Amino acid sequence: MNGIAVVTAEGARELDARTIATLAKSYTLMRRAAIAAAVWLSARMERSAAVYVGPGNNGGDGWVIAGLLREMGWSVTVHAAGAPRTPDALRAKDDAERAGPFAQPTGSEALLLDALLGTGASGTPRGAVAEAMRAMRAAVRDECVVIAIDIPSALDATSGDDFGALAAGHTLTFGSVKRGQLLRRDLVGALHVLEIGLVDAAADEPQLVTARAVREWLPTFAPDAYKGTRGRVAMVGGGDGMAGAAIIAVKGAHASGAGMVRADVARESMLALQIAVPFATVRAHDARDWTGIDTKWPDCMVIGPGLDGTDPDLRERVLALLYAFDGPVVLDAGALTAFRVPQQPDAESIDDSDGAPHPALEALRHALRGRPALLTPHIGEFRGLWPSFAPLARFESPTELARVLNATVLLKGVPTVIASPDGSRFVSATGNPALAMGGTGDLLAGIAGTLLAQGMSALHAGAVAAWVHGAAAERATESHGGWRGVTMDRLIDALTNVWPQIFSGLPATPQSLLDLPSIPVQ
Repeated sequence: MNGIAVVTAEGARELDARTIATLAKSYTLMRRAAIAAAVWLSARMERSAAVYVGPGNNGGDGWVIAGLLREMGWSVTVHAAGAPRTPDALRAKDDAERAGPFAQPTGSEALLLDALLGTGASGTPRGAVAEAMRAMRAAVRDECVVIAIDIPSALDATSGDDFGALAAGHTLTFGSVKRGQLLRRDLVGALHVLEIGLVDAAADEPQLVTARAVREWLPTFAPDAYKGTRGRVAMVGGGDGMAGAAIIAVKGAHASGAGMVRADVARESMLALQIAVPFATVRAHDARDWTGIDTKWPDCMVIGPGLDGTDPDLRERVLALLYAFDGPVVLDAGALTAFRVPQQPDAESIDDSDGAPHPALEALRHALRGRPALLTPHIGEFRGLWPSFAPLARFESPTELARVLNATVLLKGVPTVIASPDGSRFVSATGNPALAMGGTGDLLAGIAGTLLAQGMSALHAGAVAAWVHGAAAERATESHGGWRGVTMDRLIDALTNVWPQIFSGLPATPQSLLDLPSIPVQ
């Protein structure tokens, strides 16, 4: 596989089917998955496991894992939720029991392996599987580690809906990431994507952003680089009383390697900027007339942090600035709210009655003129631009808005979705609740502005910015002992230290494509 696809349950089935079509037997893929899991477990865990297996192919994975672990000298018990229902699962059970049947779990095992239901299951478990899930839950002790095989049983692989899943400490998944795994990190625990030789996913499937990809995309600089070659970023924002947003965005740009940063802010915010970010130049803009903003100097403009999106004149000022400046832009915060579309309870899209885009978005599209442009809304700002947005459309709606605006859209959150007008999509799964505080979006805008100023495409700049932003939250959380209490200063400090991590953060073992840490519940 060239990358890690983020798929629905149906997408996972299709990916497996296309891979099986290249093999002599479908059982080969089941054994690949089980071998990868057994090797991973043997390298990290206590050598005692209770395996709970279902009647389908996920249970087949569990049977093969049980057999392999016993061959490796583990103490293994098995609880079977009924007889196998597929040919591969039946063969897996027969192979696993060649050395004799397994004893029932005693409750003393160090590990509990959940292989009852896989990605194809949906809804509330019934019958023997429901009984096995009750037994599995009753067997959990404080010192017992729960390992989900592919996905926690009763977690919907597409929607993330929980139908009674047992929270796992680790989830071992195979070749791809399922949407539900990213939407319910509290149930998945640490997520480990293991290599099993899947064929490449369909071109329209979103790809997960990884440290390896970030390393490949980042621009390099010659040894004789100077401040002018590392990118000039202008941050337009910082209205009266909102200097903090501009300060954070400027710090984000500086901490991401910008050569020069300039802040164009309200006169009332100048002193705060000059004190807080002395490495940046600061200029005052007229609150009602931005024609004095220098549009010739910057390689990229970040517009929006600390602007009042409810100002009725802001939209026209943003449009005028976009017409005056031809270069790459990041639009965030107030610069997005200024183009909000009136909510229509019965509307199914942002189109007006004749099928054309809403005038506010049509005006923005025209002013952007197809340049490298990145919009970075959070859910509320996105819904203001796209009233028909629904949570299940998190992975699709950014593409729809990107096509309307002919610009790249980054929908913030965990996970973050980055979509370009041509349909390309990336998903960043780094981050945790440390980012759920005011100002973190401004930090992201500053990071992205630097990357655009250094010549990256809007799609890759958004993907890298989202990954780095989330990785900084993870680093700050780890060093602080939890996400609660992580301050903006800690987050910015962590950001400066993430960049070297990109060049050293490879998976610990060959079979690991990706390791996502668990998100602390506090």
